[in-house]
Formats: sequence, C-alpha cells, structure tokens
Amino acid sequence: MAEKIHGMHHIGITVPDIEEGIAFFKAVFGAVDVFRTGPFDVDEKFMTRCLGAGAGTKIKDLVFLSCGRGVNVELFEYLGEDKTTRPRRNSEVGGTHLCFEVDDVVASAERLRAQGVEMLQGPNLVTEGPLAGFNWIYFYSPWGQSLEIASFGKLGYEKQTRKRLWRAKPAYKNIFAIWRNAALGTA
Repeated sequence: MAEKIHGMHHIGITVPDIEEGIAFFKAVFGAVDVFRTGPFDVDEKFMTRCLGAGAGTKIKDLVFLSCGRGVNVELFEYLGEDKTTRPRRNSEVGGTHLCFEVDDVVASAERLRAQGVEMLQGPNLVTEGPLAGFNWIYFYSPWGQSLEIASFGKLGYEKQTRKRLWRAKPAYKNIFAIWRNAALGTA
C-alpha cells in the first residue's frame, strides 16, 4: 500500500426520517449535530455514478454527528426510495452493525430499555477465548439498524499478542495525572 491510512472518519447510514435519526442518536449516544447540508442539487448521473443510488433518487438532507471519541456518524435521508424497507439482518451478506463503547453496558442497557429502545437479549459477557471480558448487547434503531453497546477492560486476545485494537475509551485514566503523581511521589 502506497499511502498511509490514518483511520476511519465516518460511517454513513441512510434513514427514513433524518429528524428521527438525529433525535435517536442524541438520546441514545449523546451525539452532537456538527453540520447539515440540506438538499443536494445534483443530476441523476451524479446520483447513480458517484453515489451508487437508485435512478430518480435525490438527497433530501445530510447531517454529520459526533458521538464521543471516535468515528463520526453521517445520516442521509433520500427521496425516491421505499422508506419502509428494513436493513439487512446481521446474518445476511451486507448486514452491518455499529458498536459503541460505553463505561457500563449494564447501566446503559437499562437506560435504553427505559427509553423504549428495542433491545435483544443481554448484556452478554464473553468468558473465554480472544473476546473474553467483552460485555455487549445488540439493539435496534427505530428504522431497524442493528446497533451494539459494549464495555470491557482487557480482552482475552491481549494475552496472546502485543497487537492492540483501537479503543474509543483510553486504556489509561489520565496519563498526565499519572506522570504528575509519580513525579510528586503520590502515585
């Protein structure tokens, strides 16, 4: 590979109603609405050739949301598509889910249940193998997007390799406080 990849910038999700999508991400993840574009004034060739969208579709609105420390979420609302079609199941080719790291998956799951979010069974704690220590639960957005929240410390794979996955939550509490306390002898 010739160029350097810095990391993932955003995940785009098409929603049937952008206001509902924004409200959901704000209520569930504390998302911040960073900017909106409004409708795109482009022709059908652009829609099909540049975006892979269906013929006769238009972008009604687009919003970028910031959700904590990590990948941004881009929501699209299109005109000209069937808005009742549910996203693919996780088991289907092309099925997707987004996982957000939280401090306490049990408390977060209780909060989401209290908000009326459709939750699957869990939280579920992995007790062995490379994901040992991973505590997670899946749930659905109002339009059927599969989502996940998880909390964990060290994972099982970390005993086998020095390689590490990127974490939304820093592995350290505050490196400057640690260094300061060490320097002052209060560590």
